[in-house]
Amino acid sequence: MRRARLKIDGGERVLALYWSPHVYVVAFDPELPGHDLRARMFGPAVGVVEDPATGSAATALGGYLGVRDPRRGGTLRFIVEQGFEMGRPSLLETEVDKKEGAIHEIRVGGASVLVSEGMMEIP
Repeated sequence: MRRARLKIDGGERVLALYWSPHVYVVAFDPELPGHDLRARMFGPAVGVVEDPATGSAATALGGYLGVRDPRRGGTLRFIVEQGFEMGRPSLLETEVDKKEGAIHEIRVGGASVLVSEGMMEIP
């Protein structure tokens, strides 16, 4: 995971051919004990070289893993590490509810830190 790189030159051209021009790299090789996966998200098409925590991608990952899990019901839980390579370690807690073999609901959460705030005044 540490060596994952996106070659911007050709990468943007190839990614532009797809409906989602982002790359989400995932491995079942977390850095810390008790966690399930390690992920990195590259989004050059939207000006994001790398994102330290991508809730939408973790949600999609939960759906992907949930569909492939043989259990027909219950709540599956995954802790996804992201942002470690950037020096901005993030933990995304993903829960997937299954009923009768189908995904019923997916939730993603975790702690956050306020980095800025602002106010907009509209006359």
